[in-house]
Amino acid sequence: MDTQSAHGINLGPVFAPIYWGFILSLVFTGMTIVQAYVYFPSHGDKQYIRVMAGLMLFLDLASSALAAQSIYYYLVPYFGSLVPLGAITPELSAECLVSTIITSISQGYFIYQLIIVKRAGRGSWLVISTITFFQILAFGGGLGCVATMYVFKHGVLSDRNETFSIFFGLAKGAGAMTDILATIAMCLFLSTVRTGISRTNETLRSLIRFVVHRGALVTLVQVLLLITFYSSPTKLVWFAFHLNVTKLYANTFFAMLNARSSLKDRYASGVGISSNNLHLNSKTLGSSHERAGFKEGTNPFQQFEPSQMPRVSKTVVVTTV
Repeated sequence: MDTQSAHGINLGPVFAPIYWGFILSLVFTGMTIVQAYVYFPSHGDKQYIRVMAGLMLFLDLASSALAAQSIYYYLVPYFGSLVPLGAITPELSAECLVSTIITSISQGYFIYQLIIVKRAGRGSWLVISTITFFQILAFGGGLGCVATMYVFKHGVLSDRNETFSIFFGLAKGAGAMTDILATIAMCLFLSTVRTGISRTNETLRSLIRFVVHRGALVTLVQVLLLITFYSSPTKLVWFAFHLNVTKLYANTFFAMLNARSSLKDRYASGVGISSNNLHLNSKTLGSSHERAGFKEGTNPFQQFEPSQMPRVSKTVVVTTV
């Protein structure tokens, strides 16, 4: 009896990426739960933001449950067999749909912040439209992936279908472009804002770091997912990145929401953090009535109480992402 017959077939190279990728995704899910636990009791955001955060948490947990069921199916009832990998489970197809929705929500919220920036007088509609185009393209590619996974369930894991490969590349490639362009656009806006007050400028630099870290992290994983998917078509290394990329979207979504509290604590003076935007008020000498927000021919000091010292100010609106 040879060694292979005595010890069985080594399935480690096949199932190791799935197993360890799922373990890592559970770690990210735990981090998201903790951040959601911190967020909901301590933030009085507008209702639509809280609903969005609740939906993000629910979808993240649903993604983990669907992935767990699929991995159980492949590893427990059919332990030692590669035959089940010939078809993808309905739960895993549903998990792909959930991942597409999570990615779309996270990217859509980022685009919404860019729209707020534009309404405040910064940014470009052309840039926002381009980013929105790639975001819609990524969402459409994700839906195409889900459809092909249900139609060609035998052409996803072990014998990859060409249609699935095309939709997968479209979804992940367009998603990466969305993150890259949105990160660059937001950083360019923040870097051009100068208030003349060191504390306010430090807040802007902190926001830039948050935006860059978020964009670099999710883009890196998206790129690695694409590389492993096309460079190793007979292996499942890409599946580990697939399980974790949407976890990063959910995690960074809550991280950016909770980051407002730390910024408020660090820069309490002159900084007001609201549910949607971060308002930074700085004194400006020699500002005209128009720059201060007053109409021509009106008295800019009528809004102040007699006991208060009038102050001409300007407001810079910086998104929290």
